[in-house]
Amino acid sequence: MKIIENPQVAVESRLPRLADMFLYPISAPGLINLAVFVLLPRLVSFILGLLGSLLAPFLMQGTGYIIFFLSVLFYVVFISYVFYYIALCIVDSAKGNLRAPAVLTGDTLDAGDWISQVLTFAGCVAVSSLPAAVYYIFTERTDTSFWLLAAFGGFFLPMSLVTGILFDSFDALNPVDILRSIWQTFLPYCGLLLFFYAVGGLLAFVLPRLHLWPIVTQAVRVYLVFVVAHRLGWFYWWNKDKLGWGI
Repeated sequence: MKIIENPQVAVESRLPRLADMFLYPISAPGLINLAVFVLLPRLVSFILGLLGSLLAPFLMQGTGYIIFFLSVLFYVVFISYVFYYIALCIVDSAKGNLRAPAVLTGDTLDAGDWISQVLTFAGCVAVSSLPAAVYYIFTERTDTSFWLLAAFGGFFLPMSLVTGILFDSFDALNPVDILRSIWQTFLPYCGLLLFFYAVGGLLAFVLPRLHLWPIVTQAVRVYLVFVVAHRLGWFYWWNKDKLGWGI
């Protein structure tokens, strides 16, 4: 991702660090992307439903295949863009920046960066979940061993995301190197883990119980995902000397 080639410069702020962290999405690009992530799927769903109604009298059974193909095409592009922007937030925050960035840092959006970051993002999640997944495939059990492996993967995940996305390379997902980085920043990393899973618990268990309008619930989810992405990048910014990655 090109943005990582720029010198690291922190933006000065008079606000407490915790306030800055939760205000991270409050920028023009951040709010625009939040609106896109929340509203665009609903808009596209409405348009495809309307298109299906218009085509049905002419194409009969073929209408369903067309709408299905268009839906899959949209969601592949849309979800990959979501991953790309989250990765961009991590990279930009790793430079010390405090507000969500614009997507375009040059004249055009680099398709190669987009694909690379999406694949790296998926690779980070895969590396962390692989032990538990392999255990389940061979045993078909969710016993104590499975949950221990899943817990280890959860412990591993935040650092693998930071490492893989900042280096933008599968080579950076060496488990030994990731564990070494965790050891070098153990106490700050424990704080990162607590925040990471506190927000995860809020999204998974607390937010659904509030019975908010679906669009409000989705907006809160996206907002907090931006905050978590910022926290991951900010973790590198504050511990870059201990990590010694030279990026």
